[in-house]
Amino acid sequence: MTFKTRFPAIVAASTLTLALLVVVLLTPEEPQPHKDEVHLPMVSVLEIERSVVTPGLTVQASTQARWPLQLRATSRARVDYLDLEMEPGQLVRKGKVLAQLDTHLLKSQLYDAQSTLKQAELNLQRHLHEQSVAKTMRTAANSSAFATMEPHIAAARAELKRAQQSVHSAQRLLDDAVIVAPYDGLITQRLVSPGEWVEAGQALFELVASDSLDVHVPLSQRDWNRVLDSLEDGRITVRGYTGGTWPASVRYLSPLINETTRQRTLVLSIPDPYRQVVQLRPNQQVTVRFELKAEDGLYELPLSAVDPDGAIWIVTEQQTLRRITVTTVEVRADTMIVSLNEALPNAFQLVRYTLPSMVAGKRVEPHNETVQIADKLEAL
Repeated sequence: MTFKTRFPAIVAASTLTLALLVVVLLTPEEPQPHKDEVHLPMVSVLEIERSVVTPGLTVQASTQARWPLQLRATSRARVDYLDLEMEPGQLVRKGKVLAQLDTHLLKSQLYDAQSTLKQAELNLQRHLHEQSVAKTMRTAANSSAFATMEPHIAAARAELKRAQQSVHSAQRLLDDAVIVAPYDGLITQRLVSPGEWVEAGQALFELVASDSLDVHVPLSQRDWNRVLDSLEDGRITVRGYTGGTWPASVRYLSPLINETTRQRTLVLSIPDPYRQVVQLRPNQQVTVRFELKAEDGLYELPLSAVDPDGAIWIVTEQQTLRRITVTTVEVRADTMIVSLNEALPNAFQLVRYTLPSMVAGKRVEPHNETVQIADKLEAL
């Protein structure tokens, strides 16, 4: 076969090869699938550092009046005088005259008792004189005790003592007809009206001491052990429902234990509770805060960072979650004081909001809330 006979075949083969090459070159390459990027879940964290914290213990308590007293009438009489300004809520000084009973009958009883006393003195003197006469007329050997007036004199002396006590009792009833305040106090009730007839033993006024007020604080043995070293003055504060605060001091610790709650009662004292602008009254619910000793190694955390099981979540240096159990020392309005049950560095990243889906060892991307807020402010 000559070249001329092969030339068409060569041209055809070359053309086919060139066409295939053009097709291959013009065909677009299929895009290679890219590996998916790993997006770590973002968590808000706070930078927490170990510090010296002064914790406190807050408990509910109730106030009780100091020296509650009912002033009663000591005899049946008509109310002759009543200070109309002595209304409930009024402060009174010791010795202040609140009311006075009619004294005509009481004076008559006193005069009768004095008359009986003088008669008893006269009888005793008469028997003593008769005894002296009898002794001069009889010898001691032939005289009996009756003859020498010994029983008569003994009876006269006893009658004299009875008469003296009657005068003392009558004078006491007369003095008690004037109703006075036995101490600086606060009138809580007035139970008598002007001109009213009162019976012996009838209550006229109810009074409580105004120099102090008692606060009864129930404490468990655990709480008592915590506050035992923090009972000095200046570390106990009482807060009322109106928002007022008062310093308190310890009056005594009750030796009795409640049979139901197994708690003991610590009684505090608040000085001059009724002379302040915001007054504290008896029978009120109050909150008592004990400032405890400062402790190292405590942390003040937001409430949202502690889960219901008493644990927190932190982000490790490898950006993984770690669960740490804590012991609650004090719960405040928005934060709580805790101690960690495991050793941690002095500073760590705390997860701000705990979620039930968190798993220990899971990788996360920490996001500092403080930085986020600053960025937003710069954007504004």
